[in-house]
Amino acid sequence: PHSFPPPEVMPSLNPNALAEAQSSSEMFDVMCPPTAGFDVYKDRPVPTGESKSRGVVHQLKIWHRSVHVWLVDPARSLVALQKRSPNKDTFPGRWDISAAGHIGSGDESRPTAVRELAEELGVICAVGDLDFLGTVPAEQADLGGCNCFEDVYVLRCDSESIAFAVGEAEVSAVAWMPVGELGERLAANDPTVVPRTQAYRDEFFRHLRDTRLSTS
Repeated sequence: PHSFPPPEVMPSLNPNALAEAQSSSEMFDVMCPPTAGFDVYKDRPVPTGESKSRGVVHQLKIWHRSVHVWLVDPARSLVALQKRSPNKDTFPGRWDISAAGHIGSGDESRPTAVRELAEELGVICAVGDLDFLGTVPAEQADLGGCNCFEDVYVLRCDSESIAFAVGEAEVSAVAWMPVGELGERLAANDPTVVPRTQAYRDEFFRHLRDTRLSTS
């Protein structure tokens, strides 16, 4: 098996960082469960009109929404992973998406993605910098996660010049990994990495292949 790259040493000063790993009282809009044949490129979650707290939606396995932002260096075929804080209420201590977070009640997807990047990694970008891949329904409440419609974004960057300032309440480390190794670890259900559904992996790695072709 490949050895995981050593965590990078990063400055801890991040003015956008949160003071705690999460709040059980933050509110999320409740979504209807995904329909059979949900199309990750065309379909979108349907709200019920209700809002419930984080603690309730996680305890009762209620569907809600989140954003995922992957930092990708296409020239070097690298992707940034964060190591989740041991204090997180889902998948603590595992390697995960570069930055991610739930979409709060009444909030929009893209601004949430931009905010999560700033809070967790100290990376500042504009909403137009993000490439939207699609929305993936992921039923992971019984795996240590939650039941979420995941809006997936990619931010292209240069791994040798980008600077990180982690939000230490949520993230304990960041490391760059070869895209191929990430695919192998996810396919093998590596217990140190947060799992992703087959639809998610298909969508994400297809985008990365297309990106490499377009920049070669």
